[in-house]
Amino acid sequence: MKKPQVLILGRIKESLPEYVSFQTKFECIRYTASSVDQLIKDFSSSLRNIQAIYGNWGGLASFGGFKGKLLEAAPRSLKIIAICQVGYDEFDLAAMKERGIILTNVPTPLAFEAVADLVLYNTLMAFRNFKLYENNMSPTLNNTNLLRNSLVNGQFDQETGKCIVPPIVGCAFADSVCERENLSPRGHNAVIIGFGRIGKLAAQRLNAIGMNIHYVKRTQCSPEVEQELSFPVTYHKSIEEAGRIADLLVICCPGTPSTKHLINSDTLDKMEKQIRIINIGRGTVIDENALVCGLKSDKVAFAALDVFEEEPFIHPGLIGRQDVHLTPHIGSSTSELFNYTAKQAMQNISTALYNTNEEMNLVV
Repeated sequence: MKKPQVLILGRIKESLPEYVSFQTKFECIRYTASSVDQLIKDFSSSLRNIQAIYGNWGGLASFGGFKGKLLEAAPRSLKIIAICQVGYDEFDLAAMKERGIILTNVPTPLAFEAVADLVLYNTLMAFRNFKLYENNMSPTLNNTNLLRNSLVNGQFDQETGKCIVPPIVGCAFADSVCERENLSPRGHNAVIIGFGRIGKLAAQRLNAIGMNIHYVKRTQCSPEVEQELSFPVTYHKSIEEAGRIADLLVICCPGTPSTKHLINSDTLDKMEKQIRIINIGRGTVIDENALVCGLKSDKVAFAALDVFEEEPFIHPGLIGRQDVHLTPHIGSSTSELFNYTAKQAMQNISTALYNTNEEMNLVV
């Protein structure tokens, strides 16, 4: 009896014991295609009998997602697509349901905790200006006393987002860098937009470093949910309301038509204080043209983005600025999560094709 064929898209660790076992039950086809057209062609030839697709992180995103002509060309034998990530924006769920193709994902606290860690890291960078110190070390500024003193006396070019730092001999306490104060986050107001699992974990970390936690959500959490947090939170029904007190905005909400450009030029203009912004939610929540203008005007003191409006492309006005920290959508990227999601995705395939009693996290 032939083993069911599984198309493997993306990287998987060959040495993972679960993958070694998986290969005893399935014919695993490791695959790299140069284009969508190539994959469509192979769907009608070498891949015509596949029953499952294992989609590692971004495994289908590189083809523009599973929709349109790619979905239409998928073999009739295809029963399940098991992806390792949580998000499924690139899938046409209605068309998959009509075709009878199952989609599973892998939501896990490991991902949520890792993303919340990135929020903490970026928050410390936003208030303490750590990036400015690292970015301005050089062969001519290679002495700690010289570097601190030069940066205390330096200037910040808002247009380019870079420090202007002529070497100045001396020593300084370094309470500021290029006219920017090094602040403790303690006592400042963090406004978290979207208060789901990641938002709550981010709040927990920011509370631990002494920040006042505020959140914006469609509806206020119940008193019971707020009490379970074990730290005080303040609800705001809108960003405009929260903008009166915000020192830091942390975007944790999904990308939907209602959240598109939630942060725009009007929003930023109405902020009463200079603002710092972290986005680990979805890139479309921020109008990045407005963000670049805000950085150049100094309304926005610092921005840290792990997701982007035109992802996978990054706004050119954000690249190279020392008041911006960019990461390429790696908020949850840890080895522990990579291995765990691989195991779960493989288990989902086994459950679907062998009708075992294991639970699957069904999307559709």
